[in-house]
Amino acid sequence: MDNSIKEENRMYPLLLKAHLALILLGFLSFLLRTYWGITSSVLLKNALAFKVHKLLTLLMLVSALALCLAIDQYPVTDAWLTEKLILLVAYVAFAMMAFRPAALAGQRYLFAGVACGLFATMLFIAKTHSPLLLG
Repeated sequence: MDNSIKEENRMYPLLLKAHLALILLGFLSFLLRTYWGITSSVLLKNALAFKVHKLLTLLMLVSALALCLAIDQYPVTDAWLTEKLILLVAYVAFAMMAFRPAALAGQRYLFAGVACGLFATMLFIAKTHSPLLLG
């Protein structure tokens, strides 16, 4: 086993923990922003909160890419990752709809609920490494 493979194996647990932490922080940020939207808080329009949310999302995506490289599995090639990526795009779309300033409280609940369901499905797929529809 060459040195680079040994180094990758040591990095995997750290990458995975960082990725999981970023997922948790990103989801908590989503829930907080949803709450602000439902309560019509001015904080929903706070530029710093929005930038932090975007930074968490970016870092989560970078950590996901690093994990793909570490385990040598990629979307399109591996069905479970393809399905997770599709669900991630849908999750982001529903989250964005939940944050729309013009959205009514009922719409926010619906969009946030769908986003939470998509999030739970992504967690299931990530845990099992098995796609639900593409397998």
